[in-house]
Amino acid sequence: MKKSNLEAFFLKRFMAAMLLFLILIAVQSFSLELLDMPVWPKVAVTVMPVLPLIWAFMIFRVRYRALDEYMKALTGEAFLWMIGIICFTSFIYGMLAMKFVMPPVNLALVLPVVFGGHGLILALLIWKDHEESN
Repeated sequence: MKKSNLEAFFLKRFMAAMLLFLILIAVQSFSLELLDMPVWPKVAVTVMPVLPLIWAFMIFRVRYRALDEYMKALTGEAFLWMIGIICFTSFIYGMLAMKFVMPPVNLALVLPVVFGGHGLILALLIWKDHEESN
């Protein structure tokens, strides 16, 4: 498969996973608001949107394995930066929370921050690499 066809292949599947995620978020919201369910169905409906996110991660993993060594290295470095940022930020926040009253942080924000931050850092690494090579 040509590189452009491969990118289109992954993009279509990734977008389908994101669309399914949004649909399941809507189903979750309406179900929890409108239906009187026992606890276990509520738990299942609450975590249901994670399934398309796992699918999207698997799509990303396959795409990552198809990358050339240069892009694999930059993608890995971007994730290392993001892991470091999240780890140090959460450690600093925890240290502050031991001594000061801190506002709560919703852990559901970690996933979008990691993947969004990864994309931003990857773009910066590519830009920096291109600047250095010119």
